[in-house]
Amino acid sequence: MTDDRAGDGDTPHSRYDQARYVENGEYEPLLSEKDLTQVEIGSGSDGGSGDGSGDDGGSPLPDDLTRDSLELPELSEPELARHYTRLSQMIYGIDSGPYPLGSCTMKYNPKFTEDVAALPSAAVHPDRSEESVQGTLDLLYRLQDYLARIGGMDAVTLQPPAGAAGEFVGIRVAAAYHEHNGEGHRDEVIVPESAHGTNFATAALGGYDVVSLPSDDEGRVDLEALEAALSEDTAALMLTNPNTLGLFERDIAEIAEMVHDVGGLLYYDGANLNALLGRARPGDMGFDVMHYNVHKTFATPHGGGGPGAGPVGVVEDLAPFLPAPRVRERDARSKAGEPLYERFDPEHTIGKVHGFDGNWLVLIKTFAYIARLGDEGLADASASAVLNANYLAQQIEYDVPYGPFHHEFVASAGEQDAADVAKRMLDHGVHPPTTKWPEIVPEALMTEPTEVESKATLDRLAAAFNAVASEDSETLETAPERTTARRIDQTSAARNPRLSWQALEDDSGSS
Repeated sequence: MTDDRAGDGDTPHSRYDQARYVENGEYEPLLSEKDLTQVEIGSGSDGGSGDGSGDDGGSPLPDDLTRDSLELPELSEPELARHYTRLSQMIYGIDSGPYPLGSCTMKYNPKFTEDVAALPSAAVHPDRSEESVQGTLDLLYRLQDYLARIGGMDAVTLQPPAGAAGEFVGIRVAAAYHEHNGEGHRDEVIVPESAHGTNFATAALGGYDVVSLPSDDEGRVDLEALEAALSEDTAALMLTNPNTLGLFERDIAEIAEMVHDVGGLLYYDGANLNALLGRARPGDMGFDVMHYNVHKTFATPHGGGGPGAGPVGVVEDLAPFLPAPRVRERDARSKAGEPLYERFDPEHTIGKVHGFDGNWLVLIKTFAYIARLGDEGLADASASAVLNANYLAQQIEYDVPYGPFHHEFVASAGEQDAADVAKRMLDHGVHPPTTKWPEIVPEALMTEPTEVESKATLDRLAAAFNAVASEDSETLETAPERTTARRIDQTSAARNPRLSWQALEDDSGSS
């Protein structure tokens, strides 16, 4: 009987991977423990110095970047497993409970989308030829179509790697459009104070002067103030609808007409699209360009620095200015057997804004979520998000000054400090809402429970709100008391971050 694992060990590869078959039916390693250690840390099997440079003993790296030995922690498996399990128990996440951060829309990411993105067939190298990735291009083409129909847009790019990047692309597309039409003099972007917070930064980063627009007494766009702000210098109005108070702009058709009458474009921030799915489309309201926060609306991961995705949709007139490349179907007259899809560069493209077709695995999750829910499922998710927000608002004792709202609401902490309220809520085992913003509401508690939370979970969240509402200022000012980390100096932490455990030793003598 032969065994293909037996070998003579003539090559380093076979000596490492194979074993010698002995009479007692066991396998004897062909390398000693010492030899294996040398191989693993790179000492080399050729008798060289082990630095990867061959027989000459030299290294192509500077001396200060090399080391003679490698120190590794000596931990048993139980110690290591318990360490990381303990760390996971110290961190609050979406698998721990509700994450009611208003505007950020911290939706639960269903596990099936992670499974789809982890399929071996999804591991496609972006440099492969179009002929060999027709399935990938098919999915991207269909996702472009899904998003276009959901938003009421005519064309979509999938390249931007985040919502903020999508905003910037949208503004650059608008700028290219105006420049192409001989109206490069338009140098102002109007942003309502009820808009999503990044809009101000996006307009400024795009090279525009930002014109801030006040809200009316109901928390919506003040039409008289808008009329006064509009001029031949207006490039765009950036609008979130519903706005950050959760309020739908009832005059949106009139707003769109006013902007278009002066030659400006209407930009839709997709931050709150979760409130409209299956019920209203930005394109039907008169918006010309929009970005989609797929992490907010279509349950792809959110936070932690990425990766993310922020596709941008536009009406037909702006389609030639989208980033390159996009995906399209080949001419129907193509010969049988030829690829069905191809990448192409729009005629007046602003160029590439991200590698290849965007963050591919994130886009797979977006596609899977939309395809699984379908039209009815997306509309139901929207309805549930609105229902949950309204139910929770009715259960809490804090005042909610503006309404009627949709998927989120902004309560006021009143005489309490909103930041103290948030820290104290941690002691009650729940994550707090967004605080101090929008500034329209004093001591704002911006809350969005999303569609996935049950009534029992919402009741528990409301109980935490109400418990904190009844507590005195001394208790709030010392919170949190039950968390792993107590109250920290947030300003110093942001300005002087400690990103390595080694940095802790620097202050060990002065603490």
